[in-house]
Order: sequence, then C-alpha cells, then structure tokens
Amino acid sequence: MKPERTALTRSTQAITPESLQRDLLEDTNTQPHRILWIDGVGGFLLVESDEVIVGQAAPRAKVDVAIVGDLSRQSAAIRRSEGDYLLQPLQATQLNGADIDRPHLLSHNDELQLGDRVKLQFMRPSPLSATAVLKMGSLNRFKPNVDGVLLLADSCILGPAATSHVQCPHWKGELLMFKKGDDWVFRTLETVTVNGEEAQGQILLTPGMRMQGEDFSLSVE
Repeated sequence: MKPERTALTRSTQAITPESLQRDLLEDTNTQPHRILWIDGVGGFLLVESDEVIVGQAAPRAKVDVAIVGDLSRQSAAIRRSEGDYLLQPLQATQLNGADIDRPHLLSHNDELQLGDRVKLQFMRPSPLSATAVLKMGSLNRFKPNVDGVLLLADSCILGPAATSHVQCPHWKGELLMFKKGDDWVFRTLETVTVNGEEAQGQILLTPGMRMQGEDFSLSVE
C-alpha cells in the first residue's frame, strides 16, 4: 500500500452508508456557492468544501451540487482527503458501469451514474493540483444551470491546455486561481481591467467582479 493512501484507507474503512447518511441529514451548514462565468466558455459553480453532497434540486434540499433529475434528495457524497477523492453512494450508484454500494476512490475520467439516468464525469486534469471537475454526462442539468462544477482544493487553472481545469480554447495563455488564506485570488502577469480599473499580479476574487484581459473576460456571481 502506498503511504499517501494510508489515511484515506483508514477513513474509508470507518465509513458506513448508515453513519454517513445520519451525519449528512444532521448537517444544516450548506452555504450558497459562487459562480465563475467565462465569456465564450460557460459558467462553473465554485465549491470549496472537502465533502460535497450531490442530490436532487429540491426545495430545502441540503446539497452542494443540485441536479434536476430523478434522484434522492441526497444521492452521493464526494469526500476529498489528502488529494484523493472518495465517492460514497447514498442511493443506487454505478461507477464506470459497475454497481457500487460502498466507498470507492475516484480517478480521472471516471463516469458516475446516480439512480437510473443521471450521469456525471469526474475529472482531475492537472497532476499539479488537487482540484477536480464534475461535468454532466446525461441530458440532465445542474441547478443553477452551469456547465460544470469545480471542486476547489488549492489551485485551479483556466486556459487552452488539456491539463486546464477549465479549457478555454481561444486563450493564448493560462490564468491561475489559487487559495491564499481564506480567500481565492487570480494571478496574471499581464495588465488586466478589473471593474474598470487596471490591475496586475494577484487579484482578489470577489462576488460581482468583472475582469478583462487581452483575449478573455470573466465575471464572478
């Protein structure tokens, strides 16, 4: 067993669907998340929690990732531990076409099926970052209606490369988001415009901001 997997393996053995379901139902701290809108690319829900609850988009549902579809109110939990992601099914779930009923480690490009029809693609495109991406693989949609969900860990890459968390094919270069204390900041070497004023270097990510560069523009809701 690799040393870096040890802590996660111990936590996996301690988890049971019943105990996790009880903990989730008792959790009342789910907070609204910000949305990153990138012109010409799409919108992405920013989720910072180490444990993410996926479920039905229903009134008062305590979920981080809400999906419009035939799902349980809480369908699955995705837990990050030491850079690894663990999927805990809370209803009928398949991972890459196989039924699962206990926690499983997730890998880049895994396909999750929740219930009979809802499919999600899990991606970790960059080996240098623990951030992961969820995209819809079925005709269902997220609520709010975004193109993907960013499970933010330490950093997030926006750009044209295949290793970018958000692929922006028409950009000339990359834009890095990274965590600094309790905040998230953008880092850019070019001079950009933020809410009408020029800025460069580390730029604090704040709700309502609008940032424009030579070949991109984005906003945060």
